Amino acid sequence: MALIQSPLALLAVLAIGVAVAELVGRLSWGRKVGAALIVIIVGALLANFRIVPPAGAGGLVYDPIFAVVTPAAIFLILLEANLKALRKAGGPMLIAFGLGAAGTALGVLVAGLLTPARAMLGGNFEALSGMFAGTYIGGSANFNAIALHYGVAREGGVYATAIVVDNIATGVWILITVAMPLLLYRTGLFGKPGERTAVAPDADPEAVVAPPLTGSLAVALPLALALTGVVIANLAAGWLKGLGLAVPSILILTTLALVAAQIPVVARMTLSRPLGLYGVYVFLIVVGASIDIAALIASGPLGLMLMGFVTILMLVHGVVLITGAQLLKIEPEIVAIASNANIGGATSAVSLAEAFGREDLVLPGVIAGTVGTAIGTYVGFAVVAIL
Repeated sequence: MALIQSPLALLAVLAIGVAVAELVGRLSWGRKVGAALIVIIVGALLANFRIVPPAGAGGLVYDPIFAVVTPAAIFLILLEANLKALRKAGGPMLIAFGLGAAGTALGVLVAGLLTPARAMLGGNFEALSGMFAGTYIGGSANFNAIALHYGVAREGGVYATAIVVDNIATGVWILITVAMPLLLYRTGLFGKPGERTAVAPDADPEAVVAPPLTGSLAVALPLALALTGVVIANLAAGWLKGLGLAVPSILILTTLALVAAQIPVVARMTLSRPLGLYGVYVFLIVVGASIDIAALIASGPLGLMLMGFVTILMLVHGVVLITGAQLLKIEPEIVAIASNANIGGATSAVSLAEAFGREDLVLPGVIAGTVGTAIGTYVGFAVVAIL
């Protein structure tokens, strides 16, 4: 049992963890590592030393962070999204995403050959392979859709173990992708970080710059706008689903943010990005808290086998993506964000772009993640059919 049980105390500890990570990230050595990487590690340490409960099972604090805080943070970040960047970075991002998706599908097939998954899972082997293919191309919605279709969700032990493995593997991979650009640049195969071509908004020398909002309004207005955007996106996604149209809420949220960005007063909300970045760090510390080693050990041989299966899958995904990106001269930040769009979905892709300070890659990351959500289930069913 975790030391912290009270929801309010848990929220306080997470806030302290984010603050500590940001402070460490400002030290000379911390700047080399990056606050995003540090905050994930802090979350993992808090959970594995049982200071806070692991995030995999959700809860009164974790569920609202995923359902409200993170989408609101994405909305705030998207208020500064650069449409010009979509024309320049959108193509490379989608190419990298496609390479990653192909690597995921291939990784499932390779993992099936190199592990005793078929023997241990029996009749659930094909369905679980499809579930992991779907989730590591699109996200948890694809994972659950395939699980429900093939009845794996009714296999309590197998399904629960798969979720534990998925949570741990996703958290670890996000941790790896945060460090990926630095590691790839160090190989010398991707040029130097200074050679990247981020897209900045066109400056208008004759434009009249409105004064920024001050006081409590500087915080209240962006938060009100973001929360309203999340509510509208969720309601619209639910309404469209009732009409038989499966439109991801993140896509509706993105559209709302781009529309809101055209309102003159939004340009005066200079705290939108800092508030959004703080929400991203809260999301990342919870991602770290999802890495629950004790739960993996408790799952026994099945959990360890599935962890080996997923590790091989992700290694093949990474090799295919990085090799293709190097041949096509796609920059490492795009590689990392595209991989995140595969493994973690649009939410983590946006979070990573913001953590890298690459606002020009935020919108392309959302698009890549949305494509993954759209195709993940189909690829998962295709993998089941192949196997």
